[in-house]
Amino acid sequence: MQDREIQTLTPKSAGYPRLLGKIHGPPEVLYVKGTLLEEDEAAVAIVGTRGATPYGLAIAGQLAEELARCGVTVVSGLAEGIDAAAHEGALKAGGRTIAVVGHGLSRIYPSQHQKLAERIAESGCIVSEFQMEEKPNPWNFPKRNRIIAGLSLGTVVVEAPFKSGALITARFAMEQGREVFAVPGPVSSRQSEGTHALLKDGAKLVGRVEDILEELAPHLKDCLNRYQALKPQPVAGAGLSGEEAQVFQAVPVGSGMGFEGIARATALQPARLLSVLTGLELKGLVRQAPGRGFSRAN
Repeated sequence: MQDREIQTLTPKSAGYPRLLGKIHGPPEVLYVKGTLLEEDEAAVAIVGTRGATPYGLAIAGQLAEELARCGVTVVSGLAEGIDAAAHEGALKAGGRTIAVVGHGLSRIYPSQHQKLAERIAESGCIVSEFQMEEKPNPWNFPKRNRIIAGLSLGTVVVEAPFKSGALITARFAMEQGREVFAVPGPVSSRQSEGTHALLKDGAKLVGRVEDILEELAPHLKDCLNRYQALKPQPVAGAGLSGEEAQVFQAVPVGSGMGFEGIARATALQPARLLSVLTGLELKGLVRQAPGRGFSRAN
């Protein structure tokens, strides 16, 4: 532990996370590499499937980046797919992120995330309740998921099939009295079957980062104010990628245009077009009105 600069916290320690201490059965010992700060109480978890689609990866990264930019700590599980995209998004914004792992801190799993883990520890922390040499056994990860939810004011599920650890995290969040959010996906996508089920069960729908900040406003008022102050005023496609600018120019002002019309105008594949449109919605440049299609935001 000394060689790896790892500290331990117990529920009686001054630096033990307050939110985590409120859950049923909080970890008796928390191993921490990096720093846990009081400001990490303004935290939101972003979780999802390891087998994420380009759409899911883009949304997870964008949400994490915008949350981190306005002062929210992003919590996830260091797994492949949505988790890694969430951590990368927070790091891209220069914000804080916490990785909760299902093994001891003498190793990193998956091994290809070694460099990512080092960056997380520099601008946040990696935490575990398992002793140093504990292997990443399958039965450890459901226990780890309760910590992800317990550290966070709310949990956002981006993509999750019916059998997904992300749904376990969402269930823990519900049991802990925390908010649960879900990002809708294409109706035919198996990776979004779990998120659609969450929405049917009452999870809050996320179409843009404001949906999270406004729902958690009593706890994240300062972050919401900071986000609104930082939010750029859009100027006809300024600062957009080639595909984003192409789609933005195809979307009309005032009256809406249907998805099929935009697809014809841009010649983009449906899955890619959906991802670009969602990104533009998150940036506040495009809005969708039910039954009226897409139009440029005011």
